[in-house]
Amino acid sequence: MMVKVDVAALQFVAVFTGNLLVGFMDRSVDLAMRLSGALLLGLSVVLFFYVLAYLRGGFLGSTEPVLDHLVTRGPYRFCRHPLYLCFLLMVLGVGLYLGSWLSVAFTLLLSVPSAAYRAGREDVLLRERFGEEWLRYAERVGMFLPRLRR
Repeated sequence: MMVKVDVAALQFVAVFTGNLLVGFMDRSVDLAMRLSGALLLGLSVVLFFYVLAYLRGGFLGSTEPVLDHLVTRGPYRFCRHPLYLCFLLMVLGVGLYLGSWLSVAFTLLLSVPSAAYRAGREDVLLRERFGEEWLRYAERVGMFLPRLRR
């Protein structure tokens, strides 16, 4: 029996776990930084549950899509990977809350590229599964941020 390893998912989890560990090991007491981190963390957790309401059964899937339809409503109207955006905002919020500039740097230098890699792999698989529907969706909706239109 051959075991299929989802490298993108494994790397994503490892980097985010490392990001959180760095934040807990490198702490300072900058009140403004802590307050902005608490606010960002709180908002991103609320956004996370909003995203889950639309993703439902597809949340715990691997990088390979598990749903039989393309989710394009709710937060998915604005970006293709709002869940990854939530994770990025959460680890950035934790780093700020802990007062860890090292964690903030880790987020920007490692976590963002890790999320982009996983989202890119997922985009390829979504395109294979949903074809033209996904292509039209991807043309009008950005990966992590909304596309600015004229």
